[in-house]
Amino acid sequence: MGAIDWTAARFFFDVISALFMVGVAIYVWWSNRNRATGDAIQDVHARLDQVDRHVARIEQTLDSRPGYAEIDVLRAEMATISRGMAEISAQMQSTTALLGRLHEYLLTEKGNTR
Repeated sequence: MGAIDWTAARFFFDVISALFMVGVAIYVWWSNRNRATGDAIQDVHARLDQVDRHVARIEQTLDSRPGYAEIDVLRAEMATISRGMAEISAQMQSTTALLGRLHEYLLTEKGNTR
């Protein structure tokens, strides 16, 4: 057997270790890049969940609002109540006028009888 050329073996070992270090550096760069992208995606998911909850609350609020049919029914009921109040007001005015005349009559007749 011949003598082993240790300088050539050392050179190949240095090349292999340099390639290994470059591979590790590329792996670290790639994993950090993916981790940063993953964190950004998780942030987007969190914000999207928050927006989804907000939209769900708005939809629930809109679902509980009355529709056009219910508003028309309420308007009809309000008109009926308004007409009833107008009738009561007219009756109260006539009653007030009658009581005023009765009061005047009693004042004048009671004053004349003495």
